[in-house]
Amino acid sequence: MTEINTFDGYSAVTFSDIPANIGFETAVLKAVAQAGINIDMISQTPPRSDRVSFGFSFSDDDIPNLLKIMGKITPESGVTPFVTSGNVKIRILSDEMCDQAGFAAKVFGLIDSVSAEVLMISTGNDEICMLVPESCCEDIQQALNEL
Repeated sequence: MTEINTFDGYSAVTFSDIPANIGFETAVLKAVAQAGINIDMISQTPPRSDRVSFGFSFSDDDIPNLLKIMGKITPESGVTPFVTSGNVKIRILSDEMCDQAGFAAKVFGLIDSVSAEVLMISTGNDEICMLVPESCCEDIQQALNEL
């Protein structure tokens, strides 16, 4: 059985082209934790040479706190993050992912069929979580009804 849930009110911050060592990410995550911001999804690209992109999602309610932190991190690091808010997290939970080849391909094919934008993806053994703009959520939900 497949379960699909949506959660409103998510923001995301992305740091592009940062050093591939974990030091920058650790510093950001510590600053975010000290500000009391609860992180949801975390995403990192595979290294491209010695650079990666890194991001995470969090509640829209924490935007003011995050912007204060970024006001300190940006001048110190020279990295300007991309911040987006008003997004929806879609979580697809299914035991089929554990046993069935092609489940993710089917999910992403359905999303592609409605030309929806996906901002962030995080997966586990039996789940796929995606952060999408609110404007795409209804189309994605309708497409995923075919699962």
